[in-house]
Amino acid sequence: MLHRIDIQYPTSEMEKSRKRMEAAYRFEWFDRAPVLLGIEARYLLHERGVTFTEYFSDPKTQLIHQLENLKWRIENIPDDWFTRPVITISPDFQNVTNANGCGADIYWQDSETPQAIQCITTFDELVAYTLPDWRGTLWGKKLGWFFEMKQLVEEVHVSLNGERVPIHVTIGINADSPFMTAIDLVDSNFYNWILEAPEECLSFLQKITDRFIEVETEFRKISGRPAHDGLCYSDDSAQVVSLEQYREFCVPVGKRLYDMFGNDRHDGRMMHLCGRNVHLHEALLNDLHITQLTGYGSGNAPEEMSLLAGKVLLHGNVDPMTLYQGSEHDVEQETSRILEVLANSGGIILGDGFNVVPASPISNLEAIRKTSARFGAPVNKRQIHT
Repeated sequence: MLHRIDIQYPTSEMEKSRKRMEAAYRFEWFDRAPVLLGIEARYLLHERGVTFTEYFSDPKTQLIHQLENLKWRIENIPDDWFTRPVITISPDFQNVTNANGCGADIYWQDSETPQAIQCITTFDELVAYTLPDWRGTLWGKKLGWFFEMKQLVEEVHVSLNGERVPIHVTIGINADSPFMTAIDLVDSNFYNWILEAPEECLSFLQKITDRFIEVETEFRKISGRPAHDGLCYSDDSAQVVSLEQYREFCVPVGKRLYDMFGNDRHDGRMMHLCGRNVHLHEALLNDLHITQLTGYGSGNAPEEMSLLAGKVLLHGNVDPMTLYQGSEHDVEQETSRILEVLANSGGIILGDGFNVVPASPISNLEAIRKTSARFGAPVNKRQIHT
């Protein structure tokens, strides 16, 4: 036996979390708004005293750390993330995977997440740029680790309260958009070049999108995942552009990817935008037809979400710095404000910008759940759905 872990967690709480999430997906209520916190590897590894160097060392080591991370998360983080007795893992190289897949070198760090290194410095280089063979990049490494992890999990025993649970190994390109990848490759010059040479920049984005579609299609075929099984998409680097620029450069490539892999379910056309994005809501709703804005940041006041409220799922937006440095009272105030303004619209999932800072106190994370429990369901929505 390669590894054995037993997760201790009340199945009754898991069922309640599932009902809360499913009710939110229907813009209805179970007993309170569900809470889904952005607990990523950087938080979990920090809590467990593990370096990124070790985490990235080989597929067996990463598999074991992912399982131990999930155990720690389930048993310690006070939210509604764990809804079914199934464990899912995937080869993980953080948010540099797509950038490296398109040619950027990576700066690896021992105690912090890796960073992409700019590889295009002149406009002529952008026009002449050729994408590398993706199998020699982190996408290819992910594929190799996927096959190895599929074999390794046969020697792993994970149980929930003593009962064995299945482990699923998945694979996909990261959620980072073609625009985000372009910024990784070119750096801030790309913002200037979209003004000076829009046709060439859009062509560059379409080239990246072609490669995204090629690789994601291959990954889904290999893993047996249906083509239209939903897409999680992140456009963080595009938040500084105007609505007009977003429609010119980001919507065409985003629409291609959503139309290729998305659907109309709650998770069918997910968009992550952790910074300020109010000015883009019209395009997100009417052009990209997103079904969920997941991990939207605290820079967007609850009062500013009216265009999307009641139409798409809204997951956010307590400030991660409040969770890290604020008091429990501060967290309660922010959470209460979100519920007071948005709860009547339904489709509310409480969380942060999906980036909880390592060492954020558990008591502050718990304050979101406690506030949600005190608020309950809106007076005119007090229905129990089973």
